[in-house]
Amino acid sequence: NGFLRKWHVPWASLLKAQLISWKHVQPLSIEDAVAGDEVKLAVTRAQMRDLPVEDLADALEELSGEAQQAMFSALDSETAAETLLETEPRAQRQIVEDLAPERARAILAEMSATQVADLLSALPWDDRMDLLALLPGEQADRTRAILSSDDVTAASLLSGDVVALGADVTVAEAIAALRRLSPARAAVSYVYVTRQPDGVLLGAVDARELLTSPETLALGALMSAPPVSAQAHLVRSEIVDLFVKYQFRMLPVVDGDDRLLGVIRYKDIMR
Repeated sequence: NGFLRKWHVPWASLLKAQLISWKHVQPLSIEDAVAGDEVKLAVTRAQMRDLPVEDLADALEELSGEAQQAMFSALDSETAAETLLETEPRAQRQIVEDLAPERARAILAEMSATQVADLLSALPWDDRMDLLALLPGEQADRTRAILSSDDVTAASLLSGDVVALGADVTVAEAIAALRRLSPARAAVSYVYVTRQPDGVLLGAVDARELLTSPETLALGALMSAPPVSAQAHLVRSEIVDLFVKYQFRMLPVVDGDDRLLGVIRYKDIMR
């Protein structure tokens, strides 16, 4: 079609194109991918990191064999973990089957126990056992508990990736603290306010509200209190009910003395 248009054939524009434009084609090479985890790409690793994980997952689902391995091996561990969770079960099984143990361990380290359980539930038994063997003891025990029972408690489902600050911390100080976080913990929905030094949960501040508030305002004056939280002994169905009722993006989990233990994310529990 393009050839005919180039030579000014008048009826060429009436033909329906059956080709993919070269601007949409990014060839991958599997060369050295297995041994050195280095892949030669027409699109750089930095550009791939800028793509939404949903788009990366869609691309992986369309690929198979060496091309799929090449693309997945080009992702850093954090992006690979997020992308793998978004990928459909068939592609998850294909990708996991080809993962080297050290690469798999690095990817699993980026996931919470709930996310690992979600991934393992889609895998054949042998692959599931192989990946469980790569987990550290506590995470492996929590993952097994999630996989084996609908009565798993909030204490097993929580993630320790939480931002907690004192009530006297100002908005400016809180924003500065968030900026110091590693990129892996940059996605913060709420800042939790705790009593120092015992860690009792006092309230919560939405990160969006934090950005629009006066810098000199203390978190204690800004926080929503008393906070909605999940007791560590609550089971999965009760946690789901809390998310449905309050529509929060995450819920803090507390012990019997209201000390903050961690958070449960809506996306993880509602899968």
